[in-house]
Amino acid sequence: MNRPLVLKFGGTSVGSGAAFLRAASIAAEAAQHRPVTVVVSAMAGTTDALLGLARTTAGPAREGSLAKLRRTLSERHSHAAREAVPGMLLPEVEMRLHALIGRLAEVVNSPVEDPAARRDAVGSFGERLSAEILAGAIAGSGAPAAVSPGDPIATDGRFGDARVLAGETRRRAEKYVRPLLDEGMVAVTPGYFGRGPDGAVTTLGRGGSDLSATVLGCALGAEEVWILSDVDGVLDADPRLIPEAALIPHLSYREAGQFAALGAEILHPKTTAPASEAGIKVRVASTFNPGSPGTRISDREGGPGVRSVALRRGLSLTHVPPDAAGNVFCVLGTDAEGLKVLVDGTGVAAVVCVGAPTDGDLLSGLRCLGEANIRPLFAGNTSTGLLFAVAEGKAEGALRVLHAALIPAGAPAEMEEVA
Repeated sequence: MNRPLVLKFGGTSVGSGAAFLRAASIAAEAAQHRPVTVVVSAMAGTTDALLGLARTTAGPAREGSLAKLRRTLSERHSHAAREAVPGMLLPEVEMRLHALIGRLAEVVNSPVEDPAARRDAVGSFGERLSAEILAGAIAGSGAPAAVSPGDPIATDGRFGDARVLAGETRRRAEKYVRPLLDEGMVAVTPGYFGRGPDGAVTTLGRGGSDLSATVLGCALGAEEVWILSDVDGVLDADPRLIPEAALIPHLSYREAGQFAALGAEILHPKTTAPASEAGIKVRVASTFNPGSPGTRISDREGGPGVRSVALRRGLSLTHVPPDAAGNVFCVLGTDAEGLKVLVDGTGVAAVVCVGAPTDGDLLSGLRCLGEANIRPLFAGNTSTGLLFAVAEGKAEGALRVLHAALIPAGAPAEMEEVA
């Protein structure tokens, strides 16, 4: 059997019946060529509503909120199912949706000692509902599909930000996902959460569906993982601040992890680690623009130069003793006063250049900032990357200057990859 492909669809990729159909078409087409596992997020906005309900206390307020949310979930997901799932398959899907919403009410009202346990259990239902609709839509698109009968990801049991247990996840994936693939079916799995050692539902943190996909890809020996959302791939800057930001065709695991850690919303900070360990290629692309190649992430490092620039606000420049450096954003160096660091605070922002910056990039950045009358508070190479610290009020101006200076138009596509 060919190595499987793991597809992950984000919330906007399943935000409506038409979106479910589009995602189903991609999955069904891919399944013609190799085994496919799909990891799916909740419909956009659903997780926030569920977590809001989980925070309410017992009593009339919770009962009213639960009744309202049940109606909203039922109407929204039933409407999407009616658009995406053909008539012969629809009754089964609607029955499963109804059962899940009934189970949600039981979970909300069940007594628990730890409110975090309820929060995680309640928060998982958005993905579960999406999985049922998407499986029906894929089957309706011509590829047999089913939701995995159990949750394949194993965690350490910590609520809210659980750590994945790789060995146990492999065992659970072989039990709950592999048989579906062996039968020639597309295996659809809810993302974002797993099961702790005691069987409790534990979430992986916001954005954890991306991590679910690479973890599951590692467990199944996948060849590739595709992260599909509403953007064409990873851009070389935040397009809200740099409208001319361009698609990056390729990133190394190192670069992608670095960019995600700086707050790039397109990737969960931990997503690339399992892929890197297993040598699985990752493609970040758009569900809505299948012709775009997206961004490929692999072990191949690019040549010298800056791939992207990221802005980190809300910092302060200060000094700390060496034994207090564990919780800082970045260590800049040392002087007579101790370690010079950036920490969470006010007054300072940092523009971080991701890639393989050179001394020439540092000098070019300093020159261009000087020409724009922006005086850096610090400039140099750090463990975070080539970093320019500036006054908060100069942050966006510095980002624009450095993007224009260090990433000339067309440069990302032309940078040579090196083995």
